[in-house]
Amino acid sequence: MSHPKQEKILGPVARVASVLPYSCVDGPGNRMVFFLQGCQFRCLGCHNPETIERDSASAFDMSLAEAVTAIYQQRHFIRGITVSGGEASLQWRFVRALFHAVKQHPELAHLTCLIDTNGGVSCQRWQALSSYMDGATVDMKAWGDDTHRALTGHSSRRVRDSLTWLAKQGKLQEVRLLLIPGYTDWQANLSPLCAYLYDLQQMQLAQGNVFSVRLNGFHRAGVTGDASNWPEATQAHLDTMKTALQTAGLQTVNMPPPELLPAMGDQREV
Repeated sequence: MSHPKQEKILGPVARVASVLPYSCVDGPGNRMVFFLQGCQFRCLGCHNPETIERDSASAFDMSLAEAVTAIYQQRHFIRGITVSGGEASLQWRFVRALFHAVKQHPELAHLTCLIDTNGGVSCQRWQALSSYMDGATVDMKAWGDDTHRALTGHSSRRVRDSLTWLAKQGKLQEVRLLLIPGYTDWQANLSPLCAYLYDLQQMQLAQGNVFSVRLNGFHRAGVTGDASNWPEATQAHLDTMKTALQTAGLQTVNMPPPELLPAMGDQREV
């Protein structure tokens, strides 16, 4: 049964791929996750390709009232909500309204509101969201613009701009680096990458908090097309990256547990 106050909430409607009542991998603590439909990137190695097209027949519309009611029903079991995708920032009006509704609700205001994003939208969008958003988890797909375009179909310029803006506001929750052996260009650019991330952490430290860096190894589960034949990242790939980042002074560098990675694999440059 919904809380009576929820019935009075009006606002934009979201196109939603799915809703996960509980997740422990989409931010700190147990979280409710809304996967919004539609993404402007066309990542060759996307693990959720069914969420890319906005008009997918498998998606459904969800009103603000329905979303807040769902959160209210799970409020005793979660520490916060995460809006993911697809690319959640494309539906920023809904995200802003949802975060605002949560922060204004006397029984939900303690929940943290995070957005999981590719960072490919303008800083004006982040400005619109920042008042009600506790943090953003941003994926970096590649270092060089050419590699980024090859993997996603888009420039990396807006991603860099988003990371800088969010760090200056103290709103970066996590920066994630996906390692795809032979396709991403992290290994060839370790020095500038480490310096860049260190500078971002210093920007955010000026706001009194620090974001984490998460290293993720590519695996083929869920991918389609040529990516289904790409080599998977190994523990050795991630260990090399982690050592370089920590040596450069980066704080809080996280990795997936070893059991989620192949023990051996293609050792080409990442």
